[in-house]
Amino acid sequence: MKKIILFVTILFGVSIGSYGAVKNSEKIGEVNKKIIKQLSLFYGGYENIYSSGINRQNINFILGEIEPKGVKKVEYDFESIPNGKVINLALDEKIEFKNISEIKKLKVVEKTYKNSLVDLKKQGENLSMTFSSVGEYKISFTEKNQMIKEIIFKKSSKYQPFLEDIENNIENSYNDGDFKFLNKNLLLLETFFPDSEEIEKGLFYALELNEKNKNYYKVRNISKILVGKYRLDDEKKAEIIKIYLNALKKLDETEEYLGFLEKLSTYDKKYELEYLDASIDYKNYSLEAVKLAETQILIEPTPKITEYLGDYHYQLKDYDGAISYYRIDENLEKMALIYLETDDKKNYETLKLEVTPEQQEKIKQIEIKYLDRKKLEKYIGTAEKYAREGRLQEAELYYKRSLEKDISSDLKSNIYYKLTDLYYNLDEFELAEKNLKFIDIKVLDEEYFGGYYYLGGMIYYNLEKYHESSEHFKSLIKIFPNTTLSNRGRIYILKIEKLKKNKLEKEVEDESNS
Repeated sequence: MKKIILFVTILFGVSIGSYGAVKNSEKIGEVNKKIIKQLSLFYGGYENIYSSGINRQNINFILGEIEPKGVKKVEYDFESIPNGKVINLALDEKIEFKNISEIKKLKVVEKTYKNSLVDLKKQGENLSMTFSSVGEYKISFTEKNQMIKEIIFKKSSKYQPFLEDIENNIENSYNDGDFKFLNKNLLLLETFFPDSEEIEKGLFYALELNEKNKNYYKVRNISKILVGKYRLDDEKKAEIIKIYLNALKKLDETEEYLGFLEKLSTYDKKYELEYLDASIDYKNYSLEAVKLAETQILIEPTPKITEYLGDYHYQLKDYDGAISYYRIDENLEKMALIYLETDDKKNYETLKLEVTPEQQEKIKQIEIKYLDRKKLEKYIGTAEKYAREGRLQEAELYYKRSLEKDISSDLKSNIYYKLTDLYYNLDEFELAEKNLKFIDIKVLDEEYFGGYYYLGGMIYYNLEKYHESSEHFKSLIKIFPNTTLSNRGRIYILKIEKLKKNKLEKEVEDESNS
């Protein structure tokens, strides 16, 4: 009965300040904090944690300090900080120094835990620093004039959990197959006891359960830590590398997948063929991949490799080089396409005379498709011409005609992108949203990437779908941090936050009035 009264009390704001007294967003924040604290205590806060340990009811209360939705930024002017300064930071705070132009280098001189990490990010004249665990960090900054400034950072928490509680929870959650609770306790262990020998075992437990439950983001992070940080025997290391690569494929992290395979192939020859196969599948023409293909073709030429090398020279517009590889395995269709594109009628006619009737039919179909594509290019060219002239309705008609043709997925995505842009400029936001959803970002031309995320952000902003708008702008900023479009994206994210704040204030005011 007592708990029910407390719960009702919290819901209606009694004893913690009436919502009727709330006049601004700052007070709203204070009220919300009190509510969260009361609810946390209701579900098992400080007192219950010490008496009954960390459990599924109260663990989120502790994690709220470790992984808050928005990390608080503590700003300092580096030039004004004296040598020997001690800066105290809560778990949910990160430091940002301004005016760092005089810093030549920095070094972590001392830290409480050897496995604690310092993450540094420099942007312009600012330097942000994030610390992975509780404890003290002494960092030495050497300035251009060779003066050394040492600063001590003390990262502390309002609550210190017991090591035994966390270790028991990790063991029990693994036995129960509860990967979510295991992940949370592992985070506590890494934050409060970064030198614990139980972390390695916890990581292996978490890797197994997260992979089983297809939580590939976590699998990717854990396997990366295990491979990079711990000494593993060759068999175990190869097993985890395989798990890591599979997670990257599942997450469509192609760039990271190929980059990691390339590094592996450099240090261990047994990964060379895997890297080459992946490069062929993903059309990756890095110098290392092409070199491997050229070496492999001398050892054991296969149609897959000869076609890859032919495609490599084709995209460089080295048509003679491309034909020399296509000719090895009689890739007549691609040879015919080059002769058509280069208007080499003599070689095209000669090729048709040298092939079988069945191959002639295939070449004929290629010619038909090529001529259709030329017509399509004319349609698209006309649409783009009308769009430049501001004749948007006519441009729309020609883009739609282009989509009626049998075209590749990448070309189709490019046309949908242009239609989306066109509808956005016509203020037809619902039609713009509809076409935006047809764009496949995986095959979209790179030149449209920034525009795709910015357009999405603006379309959803105008449709008042602010969560989707923010997500598109955040992706834009992450991929293209220093562009005009990303700067505009930052402005719109601030506008969205302001709109949300105003909405919350109105809801609180309405609640107060009612």
